[in-house]
Amino acid sequence: MPGEAPASTTYDSSGHLDGSGHQDGGGWSRESFVEEVGLVWEAAGSSRMDGRIIAYLLITDVPYVSSAALARALRVSAGSVSLATRRLVEAGFIRRHAVPGERSHYFRVDDDVWGSFLAGERRYLDRQEQLAERAMELLGPEEEAPRRRLGNMRDYMRWVRGSHQDLLTQWRTYRSQAADQAADQATDRQKDRPTDETAAPAAGLQDEGGPAAGEPSSTPAPADDEEIRDHLSATLSPVLARHLVPDALWAAAEPLLASGSASGSANERAALTAVVYVLTSGCSWQQLPAQFGISHSTAHRRFTAWSRADLWQRWLDALSAAPVDAADLAWCQTIVKSAASRRAGSGG
Repeated sequence: MPGEAPASTTYDSSGHLDGSGHQDGGGWSRESFVEEVGLVWEAAGSSRMDGRIIAYLLITDVPYVSSAALARALRVSAGSVSLATRRLVEAGFIRRHAVPGERSHYFRVDDDVWGSFLAGERRYLDRQEQLAERAMELLGPEEEAPRRRLGNMRDYMRWVRGSHQDLLTQWRTYRSQAADQAADQATDRQKDRPTDETAAPAAGLQDEGGPAAGEPSSTPAPADDEEIRDHLSATLSPVLARHLVPDALWAAAEPLLASGSASGSANERAALTAVVYVLTSGCSWQQLPAQFGISHSTAHRRFTAWSRADLWQRWLDALSAAPVDAADLAWCQTIVKSAASRRAGSGG
């Protein structure tokens, strides 16, 4: 099931638990990161378990993790996980995630978990302000000292809330500028690569058997800088990609996409994988993780075009006519149902 992790001791390159350790020369490992973050949270007066769960969700490559998998991974009771995840959801650090057909609770963390926390913390400030105002209503006219204290409490919450809005705006500006700078640096590195016929092709930009140096490529160049950045930033693990779009599903989808595609088979599969993630994760298009190598606007454009072409039902019909596993067929049915729901709604 999505997010399930084997009961071992350390974390592999996809964030699963793994007995091999994957440590560097100084003994630093993914498990070390999880435990150290827990200690930092505990030292700051928060729950150590909260910090461990946040760290685990940050470093795993699984898009959403069940509470049972968290309990096994962190070697704690289900009750401890339940209490911690409830606190983290209320604080805005993690989100509950619904998996169609599953009764288990799943959780995920946004790429910008800190911006989400900053926005969610305003709810706490609002509540504190309201409590101060209600408490002041209980005071008599002669109770000046408690009125001053509660008034300061109310005013402080108002002031901090305004500062939070400014901080959130500044953070989003900074994050956008940092992302643009990283993309520009990646583009510069791409330009600096050797172009003679002995040079290896850029990963993700040309398939094996492509044209030799100096020959025109049969695959058109990306339409804009946004899609160039999509290709250069792709870091999605093959395990997760094939979990979202298994080979059997892609075999049925590829002929349906080929006729209207100008981006190449590999790029179309990457786009389909990103779209499937949004449809089945319940997140908005803007929350598509950067690891998919496809911007949220590109993914949404693909989804809109494919929906207009009735791709989803044709995909399911093609898969139903093929000899595939029941699990693959059920997963395709889930995707198609999610696509119909997203299309009928606001578009997310």
